Amino acid sequence: MLKTFANDPLEPAPDLPYGDGWEHVADELRLLDIKINMLLLSQQSNRTENPYEQFRGLVIPEEEVYQLLNAPGDKNRNDPEINELVENLSRLESHIQKRRGLSAESGIFLPLSYLSHIFNLSSFEEQCIIICLAVELHRKYEKLYAYLQDDVTCKNPTIDLAMRLLCATPGDRLAARMSFAPKGKLNRFFLKKEDALPSAGTSLAKILKLDERIMNFFLNSGQVDDSISSCAKISYPGEEIDPLLLGRDIQDQIRKFVETNFDSNNAPENKNIVFYLNGTSGAGKKLQVKHFCRYFNQSLMIIDLTRVAGSESPFSRLMETIGREAILQQVVLCFDNFNVLLEEDGAARKKIEELFEIIKTFAGIVFLLSESPWKPSDFGREHLIIDIELGLPEESERKRLWERFSEGFRFEAGVDWGTLAGKFRFTPGQIKDALITAQNNSYWRHTEDGHIKTEELYKACYMQAQHKLEKRASRIQPKYTWDDVILPPEQKELLHDACNQMKYRHVVYGEWGFQRKLSYGKGLSMLFSGPPGTGKTMSAQVVARELYMELYKIDLSQVVSKYIGETEKNLQMIFREAHLSNAILFFDETDALFGKRSEVKDSHDRYANIETAFLLQKMEEYDGITIMATNFKQNIDEAFMRRINFVIEFPFPDAEYREKIWRSMFPPEAPLDDDIDFDFIAGRFEIAGGNIKNIVVSAAFLAAEASERIGMKHIIRAAKYELRKIGKIFLKEDLGEYYNYLL
Repeated sequence: MLKTFANDPLEPAPDLPYGDGWEHVADELRLLDIKINMLLLSQQSNRTENPYEQFRGLVIPEEEVYQLLNAPGDKNRNDPEINELVENLSRLESHIQKRRGLSAESGIFLPLSYLSHIFNLSSFEEQCIIICLAVELHRKYEKLYAYLQDDVTCKNPTIDLAMRLLCATPGDRLAARMSFAPKGKLNRFFLKKEDALPSAGTSLAKILKLDERIMNFFLNSGQVDDSISSCAKISYPGEEIDPLLLGRDIQDQIRKFVETNFDSNNAPENKNIVFYLNGTSGAGKKLQVKHFCRYFNQSLMIIDLTRVAGSESPFSRLMETIGREAILQQVVLCFDNFNVLLEEDGAARKKIEELFEIIKTFAGIVFLLSESPWKPSDFGREHLIIDIELGLPEESERKRLWERFSEGFRFEAGVDWGTLAGKFRFTPGQIKDALITAQNNSYWRHTEDGHIKTEELYKACYMQAQHKLEKRASRIQPKYTWDDVILPPEQKELLHDACNQMKYRHVVYGEWGFQRKLSYGKGLSMLFSGPPGTGKTMSAQVVARELYMELYKIDLSQVVSKYIGETEKNLQMIFREAHLSNAILFFDETDALFGKRSEVKDSHDRYANIETAFLLQKMEEYDGITIMATNFKQNIDEAFMRRINFVIEFPFPDAEYREKIWRSMFPPEAPLDDDIDFDFIAGRFEIAGGNIKNIVVSAAFLAAEASERIGMKHIIRAAKYELRKIGKIFLKEDLGEYYNYLL
């Protein structure tokens, strides 16, 4: 007959708190050993002699079959050895319960007690965890479980073994089966999923194996589950966080709402509170949640849904794991990048449903962070969803943020934070990132004084803008300065005035309060009108360079569509992306797209007028700069003209201004011959600046080919080709002595 465990009597021990969790587990394992001993004695007393003992687990003898069919009663009721084990079991259970209570009073953390409390486990469920934990801590249990299950290959416990160890009556066994239901606590939170285990013939033969996260919890309670460690981050109340410079009113409102509605008399019945915070990246959504958690002394777990949605693991499985982790860690749950689930398809809908199922199980306060609005529809039936929008800070607030965040950085003299605030509609996060990027760029330059240049700061600002303007526009790199623009004083002054409106908008709209008087129309719109080649595109570049802003030229062929409604969609996309880019929009030859509104004679006329009205609307809504160029001002509708801030005429240059243009076109490095007669060519060639530029460049190549200095003969020859392109010809008397250069 098989020998049983040595029945060590309990040594008298004082009822003291446990020193740590492992001391408690050791007592629980002693309790398990007694139960195993009792089951071994029971099996021995009920077992007949077996001639096939050496083939145990491989052969089922006939005698065993009849024994199972006869189902003998309990022969162990009067067994003195088993009765002694029962008494020891009772004393040890009482001893453990007292020590657990004392440990709780002393604030000693016991993993099993903690799990039992937060998951509201029954005594049976607790002991199932210990049965599974035992085999992970000591290999002796592999042999014991294999023997008790009559299968040398079955080294882990099964449902049947757990019930035989823990259930005294058939009624207990029947009730215990509910603990192993698919949606029961053991299967949902503590045991490995069936697809990760060997297949079992029946439900009773199902293997019970502790989930790795639960095992690790006994080893290190602060460790996040490996399967979600790449997408989950936990922060604790004592950690340092940035001050809340914006949205304090929102923070106060959230706190007050929670304090009021979590009162026993006001709490929403059977509903979770879900705060839906939406706003542009960097608007401070996570910072709001962190301040909320610090105020209530709660830990926070932020889940990046972008990583979750892109994981190879099933979304529902990850949601279950996240829900369990939230309960284990007792954290406020926050789902970031919720907007990735807002796609209009069935898969996205299902994922949102699975997420809200976890929220329902979590039963607490949950935050959803998104970059776009959302209409929760039927999700609001079971959850109290509070929609909170975090908009862009006002101009005065942006100025204050630039000044606050720039402390500790070193900049060259002349940086105007108000101007930056006016040009870039940034969130607090974008402002911080721009400053860090500018500093990193300055390290690359290895400046002697370590100061960040204004150009680098603006470049860093544009690096924060994530947009897709390139799909409908081409970026122009500004090359020209004010010295390159040859215009009458009045036009040049208007250009300066336009730039100053952008430079000082923070003063007028912010400090002087004009922003409260204007609900829209705070952008800057300009119309450049004049013949081709008079400097309209050049002036747009000068404005962009003066203001350190990016310039995008709109490709009209990519905007206008013959299909009704498509033009408006294209314009909508352009202005939406421009809002993200903080760039100057330059519409060239605007009259080709938006001429005078026609009398409505058919549906096409009506939709053409709608397109014009739509452009006017978008221009007024846009807070940035819009520049339109036209060769025929008279073709622009009057209603359109009334909406423009600056209308600047670019006149055809007279001889005086043509001479200035001729002289300005030659770089200082260009080798010029003394025979160039600027007065003559300015007076004889009545052409615009664009044609003059073409002639100068062609003359330079002619001189380079001949290895000569640039002189009149090269200019005359180049002029001949240029004028021929525009339909003009030379007469001998027009050139006088220079006509010989054409022979």
